[in-house]
Amino acid sequence: MAVRPKRPCTKPGCGKLVDKGRCDEHQVEAEGRRKASAQRYNKERGSAASRGYDARWTAYSKDYRSRNPLCVDCLTVGVLTSVEHGGHVDHIKAVAGPDDPLFWSEDNHQSLCNSHHSAKTAREDQGFGNPRRRG
Repeated sequence: MAVRPKRPCTKPGCGKLVDKGRCDEHQVEAEGRRKASAQRYNKERGSAASRGYDARWTAYSKDYRSRNPLCVDCLTVGVLTSVEHGGHVDHIKAVAGPDDPLFWSEDNHQSLCNSHHSAKTAREDQGFGNPRRRG
């Protein structure tokens, strides 16, 4: 089997040769920055309960998913995906918290499978470095 030649670390200015990506030193450095950034974001964001996702929401979500058991995004392409165990009740328009009138508005909810909910969250709520969008 052919062996690829080593390449320089992708950190600008580093000349260490690696199989791919960054050398150990710069890999640890990058992971530390990502971890610190995630910790800052989570601290500013607050807990799930402080954002309204408490026992009341859990009960509501379970009931909503039992009445709306299929992922709406999957349905648009003809795929039937259950959300009853592991899916999400998604806010169609972003809400500011439990005091926002849209938080409890059933017209602002949709059932999404894990995959579609994660993709929507990444697009709209700072996933992959995207800025957070409101409404």
